[in-house]
Amino acid sequence: MVGDERINDLAKAIRYHRELYYNHAAPEISDREFDDMWNELQQLDPNNSVLHEVGPEPLPGTVKVEHTFPMLSLDKGTSEEDISHFIHQSTSGSKRYLAQPKLDGSALSLEYVAGNLHRAATRGSGERGEDVTLNAKLVANIPVRLKHPYTIHVRGEVVMPLATYQEKYRDISPNPRNLCSGALRQKHGDGKAKASDLVFCAYDVKFPNDSPDIYFDSDLLHWLQEAGIEPAPWRVFESQDLHKEMIAYTKEWSLKRSTFEFEIDGLVFKVDDIIHREKLGMTAHHPRWALA
Repeated sequence: MVGDERINDLAKAIRYHRELYYNHAAPEISDREFDDMWNELQQLDPNNSVLHEVGPEPLPGTVKVEHTFPMLSLDKGTSEEDISHFIHQSTSGSKRYLAQPKLDGSALSLEYVAGNLHRAATRGSGERGEDVTLNAKLVANIPVRLKHPYTIHVRGEVVMPLATYQEKYRDISPNPRNLCSGALRQKHGDGKAKASDLVFCAYDVKFPNDSPDIYFDSDLLHWLQEAGIEPAPWRVFESQDLHKEMIAYTKEWSLKRSTFEFEIDGLVFKVDDIIHREKLGMTAHHPRWALA
């Protein structure tokens, strides 16, 4: 059947381009083209296994790291209706949301033990990634020692300032994102870019043991700042007209996207209330309390 053939073609293409994106830092298509394929497959076969995979496994021969806390993807939204649906689905018990820019770089997990940077790993399949500790220690603002002896797992995005890209690398790579992945995963300094030209922006923190008495994600971001790690910029929404405010904020970011210091690929909206997040839970692919 034509429909089945199209589904198979889309699934193969998504796996192929995802492998190039995550493991080789050499995409052949734009993010929009990839999203178009993803959305078409979601329409034709919403239960297709490809849609529920976070990313490819790390390449053979690399040092693999099992993520104590899986690094899941985020549910995608492309319209005002998607934002409205997300608010409607997640508001029972919560009227407070957090927004951060969806940075276009390379996802990274930092594991600190007693305040010392123990290990850094790429997202990989979401369950396991690649050990990139040596290169991560060179990233400009990743501290090798926190201000306090915390044992935590910090998630964030490694990005390259656009000013640095324009000054040093615009003739080497079509975009900064490819350079981020290559700089993190390079061996023997053979990458196209230096890890020291990258910046880490945090968006989440996990606690393997006791967590602090903090009930909002926005307060956790302040907590990270106090520990010595800089989060991506954020804004909290708490009003009687969440839909109107969040739509307006999306439009505001669309207008200033070209002037932001890093490449961004939209916004991420999250329920700010941590206890309510736990009630909403997650699928095998993404948390129900966030939309990108």
